[in-house]
Amino acid sequence: MTLEIGRWGEDIAKEHLLKSGYEILEANYRFKKAEIDLIARKGNLIVAVEVKTRTGIMVVTPFHAISREKQRNLLLGINHYVQKFNEPVEVRMDAVSIIKQGETITIAHLEDAFPAF
Repeated sequence: MTLEIGRWGEDIAKEHLLKSGYEILEANYRFKKAEIDLIARKGNLIVAVEVKTRTGIMVVTPFHAISREKQRNLLLGINHYVQKFNEPVEVRMDAVSIIKQGETITIAHLEDAFPAF
């Protein structure tokens, strides 16, 4: 059930990014311990996107579920991914929160969500 909700949320996030002018390059990209839900491009900007999906009433936002370890793995994965480009690109790490409460869907896109530490 959780996997289905996660995939559903990633599909909603893809639609949101496409409507916002992004091109989706990869979904569920893996490198070592890293898994990046979505990799998108807008101009020369490459964006690693972590998608968090929740249903029901929330006490805290889904963004709080993104640990420092997950952030480090995202950075590791996106650094590996951009090595294949033969052009200068900028890199950013975003988070998209999808919350479904009944028939209401709330999407929050947090750009530059994690520092490149």
